[in-house]
Amino acid sequence: MRYYYSAEQIRDVEAPLLASLPDGVLMRRAAFGLATAIARELGTVTGKTVCAVVGSGDNGGDALWAATFLRRRGAGAAAILLSPDKAHRKGLAAFLRAGGKIVETVPVATDLVIDGVVGISGSGPLRPNAAAVFDAVTAAGIPVVAVDLPSGVDVHTGAADGPHVQPALTVTFGGLKPVH
Repeated sequence: MRYYYSAEQIRDVEAPLLASLPDGVLMRRAAFGLATAIARELGTVTGKTVCAVVGSGDNGGDALWAATFLRRRGAGAAAILLSPDKAHRKGLAAFLRAGGKIVETVPVATDLVIDGVVGISGSGPLRPNAAAVFDAVTAAGIPVVAVDLPSGVDVHTGAADGPHVQPALTVTFGGLKPVH
């Protein structure tokens, strides 16, 4: 039997854990799990290229940290910052230190895209700039791994009322939500 939890229930369960751990530890643990799933999806990491599409919240931080871990294992790593001034600061700093590159469009040789645009707090369809990025990704046939849920899909219902990400794989944290 599977159990599904609301975004609020997940946040309530995470709160004491977040309070008991040093800042950023839980995010890095989640991102390491995400990077491990991506490595499995890629088959091999060295010589592959990933591109994180990064939103402004912790979901973007998860994507940046996962790309950092993959970069440290020998992958090429790029990131599109949809809101550069709101990108997760520590995740971005680690990504750049590891040799990750900030780009405006998904590089042609990209093997996999990480959807780090919107997490469980988001709602509504993809905004036009994010929709344009994922339209290009779909046209190029590049597989996508979504962080926690496909961006643009409602976490409570699984409905998509406009542009949204269609991932090959979604890696979630804490528990399944109704979107899954």
